[in-house]
Amino acid sequence: GGVLLVEALLYEDNSGPLTAQLYSLNMLVQTEGRERKASDYSGLLNAAGFTHVQIHNTGKIYDVILARK
Repeated sequence: GGVLLVEALLYEDNSGPLTAQLYSLNMLVQTEGRERKASDYSGLLNAAGFTHVQIHNTGKIYDVILARK
């Protein structure tokens, strides 16, 4: 099996992009959630038993994460 995630990823130093930072702030205020960095998703997916995690930064609002189990 596999998983496809479409997310607004933060840069590794949490500096942006601006859209992802605003989404993160909105989620923090409304749901106590937050946007994550690519390395955060890789760690979570690996811990859940997924392998071959691929991060595709699209240069658009949303990025793509693929992983197989």
